[in-house]
Amino acid sequence: MAVASLVLGIISIPFCYLFIPAILAVVFGAVALNRCKQNPLVGGRGKAIAGLIMGAVSLGFIVLALLFGDATLDVDSAVALLR
Repeated sequence: MAVASLVLGIISIPFCYLFIPAILAVVFGAVALNRCKQNPLVGGRGKAIAGLIMGAVSLGFIVLALLFGDATLDVDSAVALLR
């Protein structure tokens, strides 16, 4: 799980327009951290944290792009659409 979170987190940064790898990186990272907490012999805590952080950063980029991506509206094109 930790490796999957790390790989998906790495993939989600350059391809931040694809939100599915970012969501999966966060979910897998959280599950892997929970498993590491329950059983200290299970390794991969650092990989899970890295994947979780990269997935969260990518989700942050997606939210910013949705909020501020196309904030400008050309009035002439809006009037042309109404005609």
